[in-house]
Amino acid sequence: MAREWDPFHDMKRLPDLINKRIDKLISGYKKPFSNIRQGIDSVSVEVKLPGIEKKDIALDVDYTRVIIRTGNGKRKGSTGDKYFRAIYLPSGLSIEKAKATFTDGLLRVAIPKDKKSVRVKIK
Repeated sequence: MAREWDPFHDMKRLPDLINKRIDKLISGYKKPFSNIRQGIDSVSVEVKLPGIEKKDIALDVDYTRVIIRTGNGKRKGSTGDKYFRAIYLPSGLSIEKAKATFTDGLLRVAIPKDKKSVRVKIK
């Protein structure tokens, strides 16, 4: 029996296809626990990276996201764990002033909000 033609059939499958490609690309990586908090004047991102040393962390911050990649697992004393996490950020941040710290397996990235954005009263 022939099925009814659905012009959106392939579009419905697109998110699944994209997710499969991404999973294949980053297979072997663990997804660390993370938290993002918005304050009045800044955004804070916290990521738990147990067993990882500071020198094994690659941190990229741009206007849309924070990307964390860790380790190759080949160093002595390394747990062999590899982590990958992309965290999307809200708009209106001063990325140039971002600061990161790493202590006791917890990576913290603090990004201040841009002072140019203001609240406007409606009259």
